Amino acid sequence: MKAVTTAQIRQLDQRSIQSGIPGEQLMENAGYAVARTAARLLKQRDATAVLLLAGKGNNGGDAIVAARHLAAAGCHATLVLLCRRDELRGEPRLHFQRLTGVDVLDWPCELPSAAVIVDGLLGTGLTGEVREPYASVIKSMNASGLPILAIDVPSGLHSDTGDALGVCGRAEVTVTMGLPKIGLLKPAAADYVGRIEVADIGFPAELIEEIQTEVELLTAADVAPLLPRRHRAAHKGDFGHLLVVAGSEGYTGAPVITAHAAARSGVGLVTLAVPRNIYPMVAANCPPEIMPRPLEETKLGAFDAVAMGPGVGAGFDLRPWLGGMRVPAVLDADALNALAPLRQSLPATLVLTPHPGEMGRLIGKSVKEVQANRWEIARRFAKEHRVTLVLKGAGTVVTDSSGKLWINSTGNPGMAKGGMGDALTGIIGALLAQGLSPLDAARAGVFLHGRAGDLAVERHGETAMLATDLIACLGQAGGLRFSGPSVR
Repeated sequence: MKAVTTAQIRQLDQRSIQSGIPGEQLMENAGYAVARTAARLLKQRDATAVLLLAGKGNNGGDAIVAARHLAAAGCHATLVLLCRRDELRGEPRLHFQRLTGVDVLDWPCELPSAAVIVDGLLGTGLTGEVREPYASVIKSMNASGLPILAIDVPSGLHSDTGDALGVCGRAEVTVTMGLPKIGLLKPAAADYVGRIEVADIGFPAELIEEIQTEVELLTAADVAPLLPRRHRAAHKGDFGHLLVVAGSEGYTGAPVITAHAAARSGVGLVTLAVPRNIYPMVAANCPPEIMPRPLEETKLGAFDAVAMGPGVGAGFDLRPWLGGMRVPAVLDADALNALAPLRQSLPATLVLTPHPGEMGRLIGKSVKEVQANRWEIARRFAKEHRVTLVLKGAGTVVTDSSGKLWINSTGNPGMAKGGMGDALTGIIGALLAQGLSPLDAARAGVFLHGRAGDLAVERHGETAMLATDLIACLGQAGGLRFSGPSVR
C-alpha cells in the first residue's frame, strides 16, 4: 500500500472533492472508521465510556462524527472541544450541528473518566512545536494510562518526518485516512503510532493509482497474492526442497527453530545440515518432518533454495558455499558477518536479513548510526550490491536494487527475543524454495513472521511469548485471502 507525504494526501483529498465526492462525505466515512475501531477497543475492555478530544481542524471533525456514531451504537460518548464552538468551520461545523446523544464539554474542563480516549486534537497540518492548551491535554492523555486511538496521526507527530514536535500522543492504534502517511512509518515514530489501521474513506482508485511514491506499507492485501496456492492434486515436490545450514557447538537451538519455521511455512521438504559434533543433539530435537544430516556430508545438490547462518558461529567459512550457489538463498547471523569481506560481488538471488548490529558490521558503522538512518542505509546497500535486504527491527525495512522501500506493518515488542530471527530465516527460505522471487519471499516472509508474532502475543503476552509460540501460529498467520499465483 502506497505511503504518502502530507502534500500528496492533501492533493488527493482536493482532487477527490473536485471529482464529485463531497468533503462532508469523506469526513463522514473517516469518522465512521474511527468509531468502528473505538467500539472494538471498548468491547475488548467490556466498557462503553469513550472520551473524544477534538481540535478545530479536520481531525476534530472526524472525532465529532465518531462521537455521533458511538452514541448511536449505545456507547457513552463525551466530546471535549479544545476550541470555541464558533471557531468550527466547513465540514467540522456541519457535522457538529448534526451531533446528537453526545455529552459536549468546552475546554477548559476536567476530563471525565473513560475506558478509551480518541485523539482528534492535531493532524497533518502541524509543522511547529505543540502549543498550549494542546500540550497539556496531550500530556494528561498520555498520563491517563488508557488506550489511545489516534485519528490520522498522533497529535504532535510530524506526518512527513515522524518526529515528535515537542509533546506527542502515544497511541495504541492509529487509524489513518485513505493512505498511510510516510511519517507514521519512520523509525522515529515507532513509540507513538502503535498499530496502524488504514481506513478506506472513498478516495477514487484511479487517483490513488496516479500517486508516485518509493515507500509502501506492507499489508495483508499486498501479501496474499504473493503466496502460492495449493491445488488438490499437488504433491510435496511441488513445494520445493529447502536446505538449512545452521548451528555450531553451543548453538543447537537455532537450527531446529529455523528448520521448524520453514516446515510450517509450506515448503515440501526441509533438509537440515549441522556440524557432526552437534548432529546427535539436533537430530534428537528436530520435528520428525525435518531431515537432519551432518554438514560435512552435505553438498548444495538438487535443492531449490538455501537458508544459511543461524547459530553457525564466528568461524563459519562462507566462501565454498557462495562459489557453488546456483539457487536463491537467505543469509542471516554469522553468515552475514562472514559475508562482510566478500560482498564486492554477490549473487542477485541473495536475501540478507541483518539486525542493526549486523548491518553496522557490513558497512562499518555503529548501531546508533544505522538506527538513525535505517531507510537510506538499507536502500543504498541493496542498490550497490544488487541484493534483497531485510533490515530487521521495529518497522522492518525490505528493499532491493530498485531502491523502493517496503515497511512492515506487523510485529510487536514481544518478538525482541532470541530465536525470532532464526524463525524469519526459515520462513523466507521456505518461500524461496516454493518459487517466490527474493523480493516477494522477503516481503511475504517479514509480514507473516510479524503476523504470527501478533497472534502469539495474544495467547502468551509480550513477556512470555517464545519463538516456538510464533512458529505454532504460522498456519493461522498464513490464512489470508489467497488470490495469488499457482505454485511454479
